Amino acid sequence: MKDKKDYGREKETLHRMWIKAAGLILGVAACFGLGLLLFLASHPAKSREDAVREELAGEREVSGETPGGEPAGQPEGTVSGETDRKPQEPEQEDAAVLTGEEIVQMEDSFYTYEQMSEDLEVLGSLFSGLVYVESLGLTADGREIPEAVLGDPKAQTHLLIQASIHGREYMNTQILMKQLENFLRNYETGVYREKSYSELLNGLCLHLIPMANPDGVTISQMGPEGIRTEACREFLQQCYEMDQADGREMSDYWRSWKANARGVDLNRNFDVGWEAYAGCGHPSSEMYKGESPASEAEVQAILKIQEEFPLAGCMAYHSSGNVIYWDYQSEGELYEQDLLLAQTVCEVTGYELRSTVSDGTDLAGCSDYFVMELGIPAVTIENGSGSCPLSAEELPELMRRNADLIPAYLNLYQK
Repeated sequence: MKDKKDYGREKETLHRMWIKAAGLILGVAACFGLGLLLFLASHPAKSREDAVREELAGEREVSGETPGGEPAGQPEGTVSGETDRKPQEPEQEDAAVLTGEEIVQMEDSFYTYEQMSEDLEVLGSLFSGLVYVESLGLTADGREIPEAVLGDPKAQTHLLIQASIHGREYMNTQILMKQLENFLRNYETGVYREKSYSELLNGLCLHLIPMANPDGVTISQMGPEGIRTEACREFLQQCYEMDQADGREMSDYWRSWKANARGVDLNRNFDVGWEAYAGCGHPSSEMYKGESPASEAEVQAILKIQEEFPLAGCMAYHSSGNVIYWDYQSEGELYEQDLLLAQTVCEVTGYELRSTVSDGTDLAGCSDYFVMELGIPAVTIENGSGSCPLSAEELPELMRRNADLIPAYLNLYQK
């Protein structure tokens, strides 16, 4: 029989074994926890934006689209006819206010057509109840001309903002896209002049064309190497040779490109002041008005919105000068409406108001056409103070000046 000493020794031995076992378990648990922390640190959780981007990329692969948005196998340079464009009913769901990674990058000013297209896809998916994205047509080099529609297409009043109709003025695309993102992100909580963002949109529909001249932007950023089709590249070379023969300064030729891929200055392709404006007599980097009014797909895209919807106001983003052009020979009520629109932009941006009549500028642009021919109030906003393309150093200040333009625009027409 075991005496008390034997039982004591066994009890002590068991106690020591339990202590060792507990220590071993705690050690394993600590190692596992440390490993998990290291894994999470090196593999951060994906943001909602990243998840949507991956999902959209997967959908493009399944549908056979290329990263540029063209159907796989489409012959180079193929341009389709007019696209069917039917207003859609926005989905009735609340878009959550997103946090985390920004969608429209502001690290630099080199904002490309491809970046804009991807960002529009992401915004259209994340905020499907508020905004939808459509194509207004195809450019000569096969790029879609995108439109973002904010609000109800069945609204009684429609407004338009178009940017980058001149290739080298592409910073305006970035500024407008960032405004769109900020409005959507803050839709649930944003307030302007004691009106919530949802109240600002009540009864209104805002059409945004962030990049009216995708081919021209690409030429300014990348030169002919960025153009997809051989036919367009050869045509651009012809423009170069004709401009060179005219004695033009060629050292910064491609970066300063304003026209589209057909050598047409799109802001001179509207049917206003057509006979009076001489400009350049051949396709060129700038100042060539084209063969006939509205001959270009990009101008037709802008006019399509006015043709399909009851448009009540138009803003055109240009560069540079930090001024607002208005007063396009209008009178009476149209003059007063145009003045109110110009004053609203002035209050937001702090830019000086300039009369096109007093300045004697050419009456041959988009805003001129909307006021003089269509009777729709319109202003031209000249962002920036330097030569185009604008320096990246100007981007933060221009974004600050234009930050409230969309809510202020909507608020004006709520009155």
